[in-house]
Amino acid sequence: MTLISKTAGALSLISCVHDIHKTALISSRNEYAKTAANRLISSSVNNQKADNVSYKDAQRKNWLTQHDSFASFAEGYARVKGYVVGALKTSVRYIPNFVCAAFAIALNNGHNRAANIAAVGLGVIEGVDFVKNTLGANQRDDYLEIK
Repeated sequence: MTLISKTAGALSLISCVHDIHKTALISSRNEYAKTAANRLISSSVNNQKADNVSYKDAQRKNWLTQHDSFASFAEGYARVKGYVVGALKTSVRYIPNFVCAAFAIALNNGHNRAANIAAVGLGVIEGVDFVKNTLGANQRDDYLEIK
């Protein structure tokens, strides 16, 4: 049964890393969108505020808005920051999976029972996650209730 436990551990690790990556990409896109929107709104408000209204000043501000060379740095930094934050937040959720998978994969032939227990632990973790997400158990559902 160690082949089954090692396969279960490897598949669990692959699944966890894939989910962490996909969640980090979502966080990265959200952070990028937030930064881009903040910069656009800031530029728009800045362009609307002027001591004197003149065509030349409006053209200059429009050109500066379109050719903002620092926008790409700020938005690039936001993407990286969002990815790292998303990956770290999601990784914490998978600590039990990582521990069980490590035991299931790394234990040698002398510890078959521990490897099998770790594989069963992985199954229990995934089963609890499945039931929790399908039934909505232990999740808040009173968003629309008036208190």
